[in-house]
Amino acid sequence: MIKFIFLIIINFSSFATANDYLKGYKALEKGEYKKALFFLSYDANLGDDKAQYNLGIMYKKGLGVPVNHNEAFAWFFLSSNQGNILANYALGHSYYKGSGVKQNYQLALKSFEYAGIRGHPTSRLLVGNMYYNGQGVIKNYIKAHLWWRFAEDLNINGARQNIEMLEKKMSDEELYKTKEFYEMCMKQTLYNCIKKVNKF
Repeated sequence: MIKFIFLIIINFSSFATANDYLKGYKALEKGEYKKALFFLSYDANLGDDKAQYNLGIMYKKGLGVPVNHNEAFAWFFLSSNQGNILANYALGHSYYKGSGVKQNYQLALKSFEYAGIRGHPTSRLLVGNMYYNGQGVIKNYIKAHLWWRFAEDLNINGARQNIEMLEKKMSDEELYKTKEFYEMCMKQTLYNCIKKVNKF
């Protein structure tokens, strides 16, 4: 009987904690920003990567708080260090635009690439753009084409148009190489493939 009562208390306690955990997100969805700020700040300071990311969004967009790009960057940075894909995408934008931090195309590329490898669609398109324009990296049509192919695989608008435009500029040798890389990437993890491609 004692064990049974103890289990009920534990389960009730877990349920209450889960509800508290969701309060910040529910408040954010409803536009109850003061309430969202209270709960998300608590969870973010305890190290929750999703709360850190959402807190960053609140500061970036001025949702219930004054717009503060430095504060937004700080929360995105903490969340991205825990592997949060959306935070890596947001961090990439911060570095790319110099929002809350000094502009740094190399770190932007690194953040977009991390998110892109893990399946973030728009990040893949942006990595391709950066290789195409030579931002933070030496201009490379082969890698731009490859990343745009990865974006196209996730049905991102603009990827196909970019590919068609680029193919008119590429040599036969470059087209062959990008096809070779793409086929290689389809046979292994994207992470391992990109490690090999980046040595090229």
